[in-house]
Amino acid sequence: MRTLLVVAAVVLALPTRADANPARELVQHMSRGARPARMGDWVTYRFNGGGTRVYYWRLAVVGEEKDKEGRDAVWVEMEAGTHPAMKSPLSQMRMLVAREGDEIRYDAISRLYIGTGFNPPQEYSDEALEQVVKKQQAEAEKDKNAPPEKPAKLPQGVKPVTRSGKETRLMTLAGTLPAVPVEVVLKNTVIKRMWLSREIPLLNLAKIEIPGIGHAMEVAEYGIDAKPRMRIPAPDAPKIKLEYADAILDDLPGDAESAHGHDTSEDSP
Repeated sequence: MRTLLVVAAVVLALPTRADANPARELVQHMSRGARPARMGDWVTYRFNGGGTRVYYWRLAVVGEEKDKEGRDAVWVEMEAGTHPAMKSPLSQMRMLVAREGDEIRYDAISRLYIGTGFNPPQEYSDEALEQVVKKQQAEAEKDKNAPPEKPAKLPQGVKPVTRSGKETRLMTLAGTLPAVPVEVVLKNTVIKRMWLSREIPLLNLAKIEIPGIGHAMEVAEYGIDAKPRMRIPAPDAPKIKLEYADAILDDLPGDAESAHGHDTSEDSP
C-alpha cells in the first residue's frame, strides 16, 4: 500500500516530540480498508482561500493501457473550476502516467493533453513534453540538493509539535467519514490541521485547514465510476509546440483572466 507509506512518511517528516508517534493511529486506520488506486476512482475537493475565493479540483483515473515504453500506465484526468460539477472548467489536463504496482508514477508521464478556458484541448508534442519533464526533474534535483533553509527563530524551548488523535467521524461535504486528525501545533496555536481517511480514493485526504490564513480544502464528492470527460482532439490535430510548452502551464491558475490563454497550435506564427 504505497499511498499509506507516502502519507506516513509525510507525517513523520513533520517536527514532533521524540516520544510521540503521530503515524500510529493513521497506520492502524488505513490498515482496516485502504486500497491502491483503481480504474474509475475519482475525488473532488473544494478549496476555500478566504472570502469569495472558492474553487474545485477533480482528480480521476479514467483509463488503462501500455505506454510507449511498454509499461503499465493509467490515464489520469485533472480539472479545476468554480463549479463542483466542473461546468465550464477553467482548466483540464489528461496524462498517461506509468504505474508500478500500487504506485502511480506522476514523474513518468508519456502523453499529455491540456485545455485552458475556452481553448480546445491540445496534446503536447513529444519535444514539448520532453522539455517539461526535463525541467521538472531539474527543479526537483535542485530542490533536493539545495542547502536547508534556516529555520525561523523561536523562543528557547519552543518547538512545533505534530500530534494525532484517535479515529473519529468527520462531517464533510461528501458525508460523514471515518478519519484520523493530525495537527501541527506551536505552543497552543494550531498551524495546520488535516484529516486522513481510508475511504477517500487516490489521496486518502478528507480535509486540510490552515487556521492562521483562513485557508481550507475539503472533499466534496468521490466515487469509483469515473469516465473520461476531456474531449480529446483528433490524431491529426495541431499539437503544442516546443516554444509554447511553458506558456501553457503558466496559464493553468484558477482565475478568469487565465481563461484566454495563448494560441499554441502548430499553426501559430
